[in-house]
Amino acid sequence: MSRRTPYYLILLVLLTACGIPSARSEQSLQFHADSIPAGAQRLMEAYPEQVIGYEDNHIIFWDYTRLIYNEGKNRTTEQMHIEQDVKDIFYQDYDTTRFPPDYGYDPGRYRSAKFMDKLYGSNLNEVLMNLVKVEWCPSLGGTPVYFTKVAGAAEALKRVSDELEQHPELREWVIGAQTFCYRNIARMKRRSPHSYGIAIDLAVPRSHYWRSMYPYANEYTELTYTNTFDMRVVEIFEKHGFIWGGRWYHFDTMHFEYRPEMNPPKSDLEIVETANKPRWYPSPWLVLFTNHYMWSDASYK
Repeated sequence: MSRRTPYYLILLVLLTACGIPSARSEQSLQFHADSIPAGAQRLMEAYPEQVIGYEDNHIIFWDYTRLIYNEGKNRTTEQMHIEQDVKDIFYQDYDTTRFPPDYGYDPGRYRSAKFMDKLYGSNLNEVLMNLVKVEWCPSLGGTPVYFTKVAGAAEALKRVSDELEQHPELREWVIGAQTFCYRNIARMKRRSPHSYGIAIDLAVPRSHYWRSMYPYANEYTELTYTNTFDMRVVEIFEKHGFIWGGRWYHFDTMHFEYRPEMNPPKSDLEIVETANKPRWYPSPWLVLFTNHYMWSDASYK
């Protein structure tokens, strides 16, 4: 008998024993849908490989680390631009029929920095490790851009590119694309979604940005909404899980951002049972054993 045989026997025993979900797997992470906040459930549906559960007011990530969902604070919109909990992501629903946007309507503009740090990287090196090149509308004169591969973002952008290439009349709206740039949002102390590689700006000279048009305005200033962006481009992006800055009262019409929790891809609308389906999660001890003695072929991002 081979010297390695005992390890296989032990592995067989562990697999048999772990076939029943452990305390940190299905039984503890799965609940009836009505016990999970709607926002947490949407995160689990939008990021099924990254957000694997919800328990005791915390969302649970692929590596079993946790992030509090609701800190119990009722922040003003101005405060939500400084600090946010995960709940604040869903302060406003992304409603494409609410257009042009009325005063203060900025769905998706309130982001949880801690959540994004966990998904896409908490520093420059972590973000860079997840960036991949996407061939952006090459037949229309577009140039390659870099986008994060996390949660299927780069794949979604490629689908947008493929669909836009079927519309050569939209060329002027897709050239000059700008994506990754590690920086803060203008006049704020939090990172731009461009820092995570989940945002793309298009046709900048033809677009409108509220801060450029109203340089002395603040969050409460009344603005005159301005937009000339071709809505055919917007509809294609939104079809693939992106939100558009032109839906905001504080308009940024060049800006598209991958946010499937706010605007689920249209092709995936029927797949809404992620939080209710039973899942099996290997015991951490089993993962440790197989990595040390046997093999490692797992991907958690």
